[in-house]
Amino acid sequence: MVSIRAKFNAIYRRQGKIAVGKIVSSVVLFLLMAFVTVVVLYPMLFVVSTSFKTYAEFIKDPFGFSLAHPQNYARAWVEGHFSTYFFNSVLVTGLTVVSKVVMSGIVAYCIGVLQFRGHKAVMAVMLSTMFFTGEITGIPTFLMMRELGTLDSIWALLLPGILSPAGLGALLGVGYVKKIPKELHEAALIDGAGVFFSIFWHIDFRLMLPMLTLVAIQTFTASWSDFFWPLITITTNDAARTLPLGLINFQSQNNAEYGVLSAGLVILTVPVVALYAGLSKYFIEGVAAGAVKG
Repeated sequence: MVSIRAKFNAIYRRQGKIAVGKIVSSVVLFLLMAFVTVVVLYPMLFVVSTSFKTYAEFIKDPFGFSLAHPQNYARAWVEGHFSTYFFNSVLVTGLTVVSKVVMSGIVAYCIGVLQFRGHKAVMAVMLSTMFFTGEITGIPTFLMMRELGTLDSIWALLLPGILSPAGLGALLGVGYVKKIPKELHEAALIDGAGVFFSIFWHIDFRLMLPMLTLVAIQTFTASWSDFFWPLITITTNDAARTLPLGLINFQSQNNAEYGVLSAGLVILTVPVVALYAGLSKYFIEGVAAGAVKG
């Protein structure tokens, strides 16, 4: 009886130590994550707060929180021509995203399902484009746009974005479509569905939506925040500037308008944050699904 009671007490103490250890580790992890969250979010909160201040208020209390002057957003939208810059960014980014999504779906279907002759070489070429950054391809693309006479116009931003290869979509899409059961394609063919349009659009494209959402998010972020390419192609035409370039141009003319500049930064940042917040589920699903080859 004594030995049994001793063993019971030993087990109880051991379990108590394990429970205390779990509680301590959970508290430490919570505090660490809270600290990281504050460090990450504070710059954003600082910019949002500054966007509601005048120059005098910012100089007097730069770190204080204020919502006193929402008219800074109206000034940025009207006086800073952010309405034009915003429309240009939406146009360029929207068409680029649609182009990349459709192109990624078609490339993935042709290489992963149809597997035409030479599809491996095409896949290798598509993947090789991922190793060439905008700085590398900038000069030949710039010369091409100059020959086409599109410099200093919105077409200089649209054409490279729409026609650039979808390397990421090919990489993720081919692995994704190979997991689609072939029985679906065979059943569709028996029912008289066309090889390309019907099967691709009504079956594969819809099943690829999680992966294509990931491509859309990545393309949106890159295109929306792109500064290098608009900088070298849009020089004097203010009506063709996008938000990042327009913000820098406005800053050079109104360097002391911290409130209005911060309002412009918020206008530039909110769509990206809203996109990631709303589609984070699909972002994770797209990474997990497209990265596994069936």
